[in-house]
Amino acid sequence: MSKMPHDMMIGAYPIQEQLIFSFLLVVRNEEAHINFLLESILNQDFPNSKYEIIVVDGESTDATQEIIRKYVKKFPNRIQYLINPKRTLATGWNLGIRAAQGEYVIRVDGHSQIPQDFLSKTYQVAERVPEAACVGGIIESVGTGFWGKVNAYVYSHPFGVGNSKFRTAKSGWEGYVDTVPYAAYRRDIFTQVGYFDEDLQRNEDLEMHARIRNTGKGFYLSTGIRSTYYVRNTIRSFLKKSYGDGKWTMIARKRGAGVLRFRHLVPLLALIIGAFLLVASFFSTVATVALTTIIFLYAALLMGSAVGVIKQIGVKYLLPCMLSFFLLHTSRGVGSLVGLIKSLSWSESK
Repeated sequence: MSKMPHDMMIGAYPIQEQLIFSFLLVVRNEEAHINFLLESILNQDFPNSKYEIIVVDGESTDATQEIIRKYVKKFPNRIQYLINPKRTLATGWNLGIRAAQGEYVIRVDGHSQIPQDFLSKTYQVAERVPEAACVGGIIESVGTGFWGKVNAYVYSHPFGVGNSKFRTAKSGWEGYVDTVPYAAYRRDIFTQVGYFDEDLQRNEDLEMHARIRNTGKGFYLSTGIRSTYYVRNTIRSFLKKSYGDGKWTMIARKRGAGVLRFRHLVPLLALIIGAFLLVASFFSTVATVALTTIIFLYAALLMGSAVGVIKQIGVKYLLPCMLSFFLLHTSRGVGSLVGLIKSLSWSESK
């Protein structure tokens, strides 16, 4: 694969032989988490000579760049630092992939943290399932502050995330799934299917994973591989993320078959059906009864899904948790509708 132009490299180092992993970290304005994440990557129970670290920064405006430069200076032969002037995740990932020299490329978000055995566990699974294009594990959602704790519960519950195995699978489970987070990709898969679509501002991984699945390659998940994801800790950022996820999932579907899974469509279908019944209820008793029944059932599901938060963190979180579920579903549905409308004019030539 082609390498990065020298002027794009800030912390370049000599080519290392027989690298197993290229750890790819694409960030922007992650001063709150980048220090802990880099420490967790640098202190793996895996031979230092067998993995490289590539940090791609999207021209951060906070202290992120300063923190990264300190680590590059401290570990000059272990960290490669690239600048991503386009600032999007897809362009950052592609820069890092092209610079990678490991047999596997691992992507990790700036909002995350990994345990000391992350690489060793990943390697064990990758060697055991060599036919898989990607291997990965589960993530534990963690929040800080009142709404962070609420949102962490919502993102860990099937009522909030559907059948996402990487968020809901119980300990001891392994098997093929439709996607895995913080995946270890076999580097040659990018030669086969190409790189991330840089026209997609969000959910470019869904589109990439659809291309991989369409080649017959699979994603293997093991609960033995674990990581931590720090959820948004405000209502505003929570809504922005879920709205964007819905919008860009619908736009990404235009790029090829297999992007959409049923769980992605549920919020949109619920929104459309609810809106239809609301309008129809002004003219039809049947529609009124149907709408009332659905509202009652949904409220029961909200209560039933949120009640577990009492045991985890306290009764005061019950109603906010119900609200968070509702806002997640609604913002995702609205975002999906906007994305569907926009996708009708989305040019395939972009």
